[in-house]
Amino acid sequence: MTSIDTATSHWDAKYASVTRSAWTQNSLVERAVYNRMTGQGGFWLEWLFTHHLSRADSLLSIGCGDGGHELLIARRGFASRTVAFDASPVAIQMAQAAARAEDLAVDFRVGLFEEFVAHPGPADQFDVVLFSGSLHHITDLEGMLSAVRRVLKPGGRVIVNEYCGPCYQLYPETQVSVIDRTLASIPQEFRAADRLGMPTIDMVMASDPTEGVRSALIPLLVPMYFEREYERFIGGALLHPIFSCLNASRVNDGSMESAILVESLIHLEDELTRSGVLQHDFMFGVYINR
Repeated sequence: MTSIDTATSHWDAKYASVTRSAWTQNSLVERAVYNRMTGQGGFWLEWLFTHHLSRADSLLSIGCGDGGHELLIARRGFASRTVAFDASPVAIQMAQAAARAEDLAVDFRVGLFEEFVAHPGPADQFDVVLFSGSLHHITDLEGMLSAVRRVLKPGGRVIVNEYCGPCYQLYPETQVSVIDRTLASIPQEFRAADRLGMPTIDMVMASDPTEGVRSALIPLLVPMYFEREYERFIGGALLHPIFSCLNASRVNDGSMESAILVESLIHLEDELTRSGVLQHDFMFGVYINR
């Protein structure tokens, strides 16, 4: 079984079981992250097309998953034509079914990153290329960014909403220590685990060998291919990993106790990041193809 097969099977299973990353499923964390991204409330994609970009004639989404962002783009008329691909057949089937049900003109396809890098197609096809949670799964970043530069029109935009922290999410000891000490201060009823714990490399390879494979290079490489227009680093070094250790039903139950806990964690991450104790593990940017 190749690394591509392992990754595809991993994401097929995730989409089939409807499991999702926990941290931004909490409404308070979601609001804080969106504010870090845009300086305003509301969903980042709405802000992007209503306050920063004009409507696009053509948009390509690379690693679209089950199509949530692309379906919203079609519903809101943010792009006249949207093409989107992902390696997971299960995810693409879900996206296609949703597009048919709503009669939305989104061309969802099954496709591999490697196939696109090798055969990106004609030059100057798209006004916008979107990476949302997909670029950190790409091993050949240089090849991908070169392919995007080819298909993007001059003056076109690349949107990057990504994990950019330690590769494979193998956090340094200092970060793990902060997370574990914070967990120890949280009442037991809110916890699903008492410590974070790092996987072995064998565990990483057996699960999804593309998870954060070269993530730490993303903030360095993207501006080498495209000119920065808008860029924000948005934290996540505490909140993202610690939510995997929390009792999701309790911490997201809407109670005053859970709200106080989550707000405290948000404030703690802000302070630790501002003071340099933690680095930013996520970024949001808009870049121009010059």
